[in-house]
Amino acid sequence: MLSLPIYPLNPTVQDTLNPTNVHVTVGLNGPNSLLTAGPEFTLKYEWMVSHPIVIRSSLDYKYSTINSNLFPQGKMHSFVTSLETFTYRGTDKMTGYLGIGIVYSMNNFHPNQISSDSLFNNHNISKVEIKNKLGYRLILGMRIKKSYSVEIGITEIKTDFIYTTVLNNSSYFETLQKARISDFRFTLGYLIPFKVF
Repeated sequence: MLSLPIYPLNPTVQDTLNPTNVHVTVGLNGPNSLLTAGPEFTLKYEWMVSHPIVIRSSLDYKYSTINSNLFPQGKMHSFVTSLETFTYRGTDKMTGYLGIGIVYSMNNFHPNQISSDSLFNNHNISKVEIKNKLGYRLILGMRIKKSYSVEIGITEIKTDFIYTTVLNNSSYFETLQKARISDFRFTLGYLIPFKVF
């Protein structure tokens, strides 16, 4: 990114990014010590505040499975909202960008039958959830001809598994187990200029 020329000379008239974009991406996230690799689909809205600063909001959908001996195994569906800012430089043909943002992960975990049976039979645990949590994300990307993108991102989220143990018909208690659901992602995208009237 540092080797790219600082163009345009007149950014107000000839900027290398559109003032607003709808950015659609598909890619792969993971794996890590807790999660397997899985697909990711993202819809982003980008708004240039002032050359060369862009703010964007996004909604990600991620699918992965938990395959660790330390946690219940099963499928996890995640929706992640984020608010990010990045700075860029380059030309119309190629633009590099670097940014950071905050994320909020909403997780829906479904333990497999073996894990569910084992938890209930051995510990009387009737439900397992993953707590929704805030985290942060680092992004590094490249734009080609203003329309195509290649991006990598590192997301760091520390959360808790919540185990619900049934004591009797009217009482229960919850225990927490700390976990990291951080990931590395690689995405390809397409940008659609969007005009606000």
